[in-house]
Amino acid sequence: MIRKVQRMSIIRVKDHEIYYEESGKGIPILFLEGLGYSVWMWRKQLQEISSWAHCILVDNRGVGKSSPLTSPYSVREFAEDAMEVMDHLGIDRFFVLGVSMGGFIAQEIAIMAENRVKGTILISTSCGGGNSLPMPKSTWDEMEKTIPGESVREKLIRTMKIAMTDKFPRERRLEFESIIGERLDYLQDQTQMVYQALATKDYDACDANKKINTPSLIVCGTEDRVLPWTNSLIIFKSLRNSSLLVFKNQNHLLFIEEAPRVNDEIRNFVRLVEEYSYIPYVREVH
Repeated sequence: MIRKVQRMSIIRVKDHEIYYEESGKGIPILFLEGLGYSVWMWRKQLQEISSWAHCILVDNRGVGKSSPLTSPYSVREFAEDAMEVMDHLGIDRFFVLGVSMGGFIAQEIAIMAENRVKGTILISTSCGGGNSLPMPKSTWDEMEKTIPGESVREKLIRTMKIAMTDKFPRERRLEFESIIGERLDYLQDQTQMVYQALATKDYDACDANKKINTPSLIVCGTEDRVLPWTNSLIIFKSLRNSSLLVFKNQNHLLFIEEAPRVNDEIRNFVRLVEEYSYIPYVREVH
């Protein structure tokens, strides 16, 4: 699948460079990717959402075409980098969509610049803190495991399956292979992954979230093996103007596996906020 990119550029922020892409026209939406992922991960969103929105995709430092990290970074610093892109583009008000680690960054942007954020869409993520559940040790161990003779491609296949339902690689094999190919094209150095991961280790937005009133859509899958879905319940309770959408029997990368339905929900949420008719809701999707 080819992403319909209209413009790509790099801006300099302090002593490093941040890469971003733009597609579509309309309501601005800032897309923030997860740990170890680059702009390619929005392949299933861009095709549809760019037909009605101005999509701005940012590579976090330490991945893709943005500068590498030379030491552990903070979620606040990732958020500041993304805001520099929006300032550079002259975009004052926008929606922000974040998956996994990108969800941490999205929450931080809403906290530090609530007056600029029309709404947040938080997928498969957490607000951190002592009450949240971290990545299960079994998942982290599997991701870190080294198997003698295993190629980079084979390791990617093994570890990416953790974040997907068992049926996806089997029933949508060609699509799965295409995703593996794109991941290989944007392969992240292990040190960079560790630096990015450390940014989320002590992050805690749960209390700060209680002070803001930004409309928020929280999306999760009940079989998430990367960030347990109960984290979304905690976010839901911390954000007083939030909605919760629970996909039954879905895993961490549900925005890829369930792209048509997720994209529809994003569009509906944005429409409701734009029309001043948004009312928080809770819904289960089977």
